[in-house]
Amino acid sequence: MKKIFYILPLFSAVLYSSQVGIKTTTPVNTLDINTDLNVRKEIRTGGTNIIKGSPGAAGTIFHNNTELAVNDWKNIKIADGQGSMSLYSINTVSDQTGAAFSGANGSTSPYNENAAISSEWVVLPGTVDTFSITNNTNKVVFTFQTTAQKNGNGASSAGFACGIFVDDKLRAVRTDVLLGTDGTNKIFNLNATLTNLIPKLNYSVKVACTKRNLNSGTLGIGTVVNTAYLNAEMAQSVLTTSVLQPY
Repeated sequence: MKKIFYILPLFSAVLYSSQVGIKTTTPVNTLDINTDLNVRKEIRTGGTNIIKGSPGAAGTIFHNNTELAVNDWKNIKIADGQGSMSLYSINTVSDQTGAAFSGANGSTSPYNENAAISSEWVVLPGTVDTFSITNNTNKVVFTFQTTAQKNGNGASSAGFACGIFVDDKLRAVRTDVLLGTDGTNKIFNLNATLTNLIPKLNYSVKVACTKRNLNSGTLGIGTVVNTAYLNAEMAQSVLTTSVLQPY
């Protein structure tokens, strides 16, 4: 009889540690359900042998967390009010290559919206990104920041322009002038919002810059041309693309 009682616990342990399937003969997890699930009370996550898991608070959503060992609950801010939208996607890219201009002056003519990108523009390679639109009502917000620095032209000015290109068409542009002695630098910002783009997967976006009046010397956009006053981290460019759509 002692042998019988000794075997039974081992047999029970095997049963308790096996995988269980509901409407499946080949379960792939500890519990594998191949049918509808009706939950009448709370779903709790993150519990242990001695404490209950969290059921979440009112207004939170169940979050499949790929960075932690367990899933969790998240707060979600839902826009309300007439015409309001929620954040659909956001991404930030950066660049330390930049663009340097010298030699003859560039064009000072106005820039036309939707003009194709041309050889006079130099793309900042790290600012190339993509975004997608799934709703006819949308807003796409671009936030670009970089540093401009001039050198080798004394106290003369240096003019330039930077633009945002979507699918290689100019959609936003801003000009600026750098004043001061050699090594002078300044922060340059370009913010733009496009409304109701046609739904599409993987629009391309990039930032490109061009020279205007240099008055000799060298102009750097997102790159250092005089290391006495600037370094690569300080001069780098950053582009953030945010897509808003109705919730």
